Amino acid sequence: MTQNDGGHPPTSGEILRTQRVRLGLTQEDLALRAGVSVRSVRNLERGAGGLPRAQTLRRLASAVGLTDLGSAGPGPRARRAGLHVAVLGPLTVHDDGREVPIPSPMQRRLLGLLALHPGQLVRTAEIVEVLWGGRPPATHVNLIHGYIGGLRKSLEPERESRSGSSVIVTGPDGYRLALGRDRIDLARFEDLVRRAAGGREDAYDDYERALQCWRGPVDPEIGRHPAAVAAAQQRIVATLAFADVAIELRRYDAAMRRLDPLSRAEPLHEGLHARVVLALAGSGRQAEALQHFAAVRARIVQELGVEPGPQLTDAHLGVLRQELPGVPAPARKTPQPVTVTPAELPPATPFLTGRSRALRSLNRLVAGSGDGRPATTIAAISGGPGTGKTALAVHWGHSVRERFPDGQLFVNLRGFHPTGQVVPAHRAMRTFLESLGVSPRQIPQNEDGQVNLYRSLLATRRVLIVLDNARDAEHVRPLLPGSAGSVAVVTSRNRLTGLVAVEGGISVGLEALSPEDTHELMSRRLGADRLAAEPDAAAEIGRLCGYLPLALAIVAARAVQAELPLSSFVKHLHAEQDRLDALGSDETTIDVRTVFSWSYGVLTPAAARLFRLLGAHIGTDIGAGAAASLADCTVEQLRAPLAELVRGSLVEEQSNGRYTMHDLLRVYALEVADAVDTPADRRAATGRLLDHYLSRTLGAGRITDPSRVPVNLGDPPVGPTAFDSAAAAADWLAMERQNVVAAQITAAHVAVPEEPPDAGLDDRAWWLGWAIADYLQRSGHWQEWVETQRIALEAARRLGDIRRETNADRNLGIAYARLGDFEKAMPCYRRALALYERIGDLTSAASTHLNLGWMADRRQDFGAALHHARQALALSRAAQNPMGEADALNTVGWYLIQLGEPRAALDPCRQALALFEAAGQRVRQADTWDTLGYVYHHLGDHEQALVAYREALTLYVEKSDRYHESLVLNHMGDTHRAADDVPAARDCWRRALRILDDLGHAEAAEVRDKLAGLSR
Repeated sequence: MTQNDGGHPPTSGEILRTQRVRLGLTQEDLALRAGVSVRSVRNLERGAGGLPRAQTLRRLASAVGLTDLGSAGPGPRARRAGLHVAVLGPLTVHDDGREVPIPSPMQRRLLGLLALHPGQLVRTAEIVEVLWGGRPPATHVNLIHGYIGGLRKSLEPERESRSGSSVIVTGPDGYRLALGRDRIDLARFEDLVRRAAGGREDAYDDYERALQCWRGPVDPEIGRHPAAVAAAQQRIVATLAFADVAIELRRYDAAMRRLDPLSRAEPLHEGLHARVVLALAGSGRQAEALQHFAAVRARIVQELGVEPGPQLTDAHLGVLRQELPGVPAPARKTPQPVTVTPAELPPATPFLTGRSRALRSLNRLVAGSGDGRPATTIAAISGGPGTGKTALAVHWGHSVRERFPDGQLFVNLRGFHPTGQVVPAHRAMRTFLESLGVSPRQIPQNEDGQVNLYRSLLATRRVLIVLDNARDAEHVRPLLPGSAGSVAVVTSRNRLTGLVAVEGGISVGLEALSPEDTHELMSRRLGADRLAAEPDAAAEIGRLCGYLPLALAIVAARAVQAELPLSSFVKHLHAEQDRLDALGSDETTIDVRTVFSWSYGVLTPAAARLFRLLGAHIGTDIGAGAAASLADCTVEQLRAPLAELVRGSLVEEQSNGRYTMHDLLRVYALEVADAVDTPADRRAATGRLLDHYLSRTLGAGRITDPSRVPVNLGDPPVGPTAFDSAAAAADWLAMERQNVVAAQITAAHVAVPEEPPDAGLDDRAWWLGWAIADYLQRSGHWQEWVETQRIALEAARRLGDIRRETNADRNLGIAYARLGDFEKAMPCYRRALALYERIGDLTSAASTHLNLGWMADRRQDFGAALHHARQALALSRAAQNPMGEADALNTVGWYLIQLGEPRAALDPCRQALALFEAAGQRVRQADTWDTLGYVYHHLGDHEQALVAYREALTLYVEKSDRYHESLVLNHMGDTHRAADDVPAARDCWRRALRILDDLGHAEAAEVRDKLAGLSR
């Protein structure tokens, strides 16, 4: 070992610092690797604070690959630094800095799978799926044993053959990679991201080190595995969080360094490109920022057919207004992480009583193993109606929120809803995925893909999932977490024995309260003195309520409002029970109906009417505006009766100012409405509610897309409601989307006994589908788009309205095409075309032919595509629609080129250009000039091709359309190369490549290959 400048042997701290720097570690890295404090590392290297304990020295020496930190001997004796497995990029294994080759492809795939689940057991069934795609050979068990044995020999060459492995450990029906979390790059990445997201002041450094773990995409052999997909998603989330921190600290170049490669790989990810826009503008490159936004917007519109969402548009507005984050940067402000942690639990009741045993059972879910992960991940709470299942689940959820730092999800599955509108698992799944940060457009359309993504996202998170009101085990099985860490609590009236027997869940059964617990609950709600004054009356109230928490809460709420003796409540309840007994009700619990009937009977007429009306609302919740429409009054007039229902515990007010009703109360409300209100009254109320949702959906659509108007479809039954701004309209649509969809279902399926079908309801069902379609398309809720268009199609057929039927059928085809289901889209297009031709709507028929041509183009059937384009041309001319004619002409020209007939394409493209010029359609002129350039190029007229391309280029630059600018430059390079003008070709391709690289577009690779070909 060398001497230092002072001539004395180096100290332990100097040895440690030298070795740490050589390994490229920071003091924080070393402390994390050794499991000691940063202060211990800092003090040792500075020689301050005395010599640490021997155990600390040994840990530090081991962490930097030394035997000890002493100075004896000629130099630091090297030791095995241990295995390091890296899966965030091409799979690599290193031992003491030396690469360990894993030549067998199957062994590499198996090791990669294990590394994607650090410290977790990977079951044999999953190994079989990855290695053989679910079709294993008969000897697959022996083969897996052989692969594991080969890996153990490579990773532990000094291990005796019959001794147990400490690296790949055999578990029950699977294997586990038993390396420390600092020795698997995915685990280290997760730990650093978790630490950074905790609100630490040095989050910037933690995110930076986390992202350094990534060397590229996960190996393609395992890159499609859900765990790899989830890891890639985490990388994006971490990059977004790092960019937010860096921008807040005005480190714009650092933000761009991390954003650039991912934004190229994810050309449609609006969150990434929004931050690129902000980082460019923050660094003084505002023109580039605006150009980048324009190019990304054009790409989104072209490829997705929708406008960018709020993230990207808000960034654009921020640049225009010069309102950028980090200008100026607040001193020592901890930047907020980009991820939104879901907190969806309803408010907890302060009166939970008599459930100590059930709470102890639920606490087993968080009394897990040493690493903090629960040993059991599912609890099934069962009990009769009104026993307080939801209250227990929500109360316990709030009490353990800190154990689930990644959020709490909640859904009411409405398994026993009186109208039968059960929330299916796939719909709840989509809501959960959005809550976990997945864009609706990125959610897989098939249910298996959704489940895989959901469980992959949960695999590295600790989330509490409350699944309320499940019908049975199968109802919730897709929504259960797939690994330890997250916990699901399920409530149901049925005993979910399947979850206990198959998934190993905890069973928690609830019954009515005991008399003693009932007394305590009433005492907490009414006061001990009041119960002590009338103990017999209090006990009788408990008996008459069946000792059920729901019924007791309603009676207590009424007793708080009315300062009457408790004996008077007993008298009223006895009288009401006698009346209901005489009616011979078949309600599940006569005690509950007694309480409901009595509580309803003391309501004011306005509150009683509102209670009956609210029972018919089938949405998830209801706002004051919708409730006012239902009651045919103003919001101000609604406040008093609504507050009366809340005070009486007949309606629950949520923290966001919206209202819900217990299913049992809804059953009773519908029953009373059936007895009190006429069918005409009930139908009128339903119509008012539907009109409320329709009017506001029409108004929101008008402000978000003014060009979308119904043509030849008649007039809706109500006019649009005005919104103050596009932002207010978008917020309303986001809040009420599910209720609008539920309203359409109500309109399509509601029926009043002994009444003929109401065409007005079908009319509203169709208009609701038409009004919400544009929002569902733009927001990426494409499965709901399909469902609403199906309902609209059925409603139009019942109405016998061919135009509306055709419109819905064509929109259904577009929705299917957006989902990639071309087999279902094609019949919709063909039916729509036949109906358009039958009713003589030539313009719509022409558009449908272009849709069919696009479908043929996707199949590379250019002959069929050309046929449809020519049909569209003929129909547009017959309809005297010049823009439709021009679109069709340009499309005809394009397909002729694809078929090798460029000379025939020349005339239609010239005609299209003349029509576009006459109409002042400059973007479409650019499209046509580009097509003309392509025609001349294939005709060998290079000079005319370049003239046409330059015209297109000028127009695209004028519109800041950088993507199409790059396409034209690429075409110009092709023409220059064909004319043997290599310098000009190189210049055009370089300009195109710079734009495509800026945009992160995949076509950059093609241009790069062309440039490389020039040097060969």
